[in-house]
Amino acid sequence: MPLRVVVAGATGVVGRTLLPLLRERGHHVTALVRSADRLDGTVPVDDIAVADLLDPAGLHRELRRVGPDVVIDQTSGFGKADQDERLRRTAELRARGAANLVDAAVLVGARRIIGQSMTAAYRPHGHDVLDEDSPLWTDAPGCWGAVVRALAAMEEAVLTCPEIEGVALRYGALYGPSTHYAPGGVIHERVRGSALPLVHDGVGLTSFTHVDDAAGAVLELLTGGEPGTYNVVDNEPAETAEWLPAYARMAGGPAPVSLTMDQAKAQLDWLTVHQLTEQRGATNFRLRETLGWRPMWPSWREGFAALFGLWPG
Repeated sequence: MPLRVVVAGATGVVGRTLLPLLRERGHHVTALVRSADRLDGTVPVDDIAVADLLDPAGLHRELRRVGPDVVIDQTSGFGKADQDERLRRTAELRARGAANLVDAAVLVGARRIIGQSMTAAYRPHGHDVLDEDSPLWTDAPGCWGAVVRALAAMEEAVLTCPEIEGVALRYGALYGPSTHYAPGGVIHERVRGSALPLVHDGVGLTSFTHVDDAAGAVLELLTGGEPGTYNVVDNEPAETAEWLPAYARMAGGPAPVSLTMDQAKAQLDWLTVHQLTEQRGATNFRLRETLGWRPMWPSWREGFAALFGLWPG
């Protein structure tokens, strides 16, 4: 049955992938953006709602005009160049913006809201691969702790409101076209410039999510699946010592340099060291078993190869 769907973050990497898929399925799609000039004509939508998630009155007014059945939040600040600004903006959107969006969605009678979270927010625990019942690292240091607390607040707002069905999708490291891993992206440039090293034994785990799979999971959960939290990741969490050299080869960059832990702490920011050495991966078991979802890109190996034109087809 066709739905009226509002997508916040429509110009982001997942939003741009999601919009045409929604329209192919016959849904009426409204892009929710802060400024109409952010849409360049290549984004296929039926309507545009202009509002800031941090402006409750304007947000309510636009959603009331549109009358959505489902509201999808794909906003983040990770497109910004400066890391501190990326973290600050993302925390603000998740903490305040998401709560405003839930309130507005309830007021206009939407049936379901789907929010964006991340598996990187899990508290590290040994060498475990973590599931949705694992705790978020809300007392993590510095700016990262602020982001995780904001994610926890977003999930609480989405999942505990009795007047709307709430779904929180925890993505892994997003890759694919126009992401940090694509040619010209932040990770790509760091790897090509030998600025992303192997640290110590490189046992930090990363779970990856292709933007196609992120968008596919949203489609599955428009009406299907129980409200709740789902990890949206591929089937192969990878240690830094495995994925980083493979990515460097495919990107045509030099082999990563190796640093001791002391060297890394002196040369790199805390968050990068954490990701390379102690971050934990996640399992997609819940999504696979409850919805029968399967990633289009089961492993980052094929996905990275496709990103650089090295995968057949």
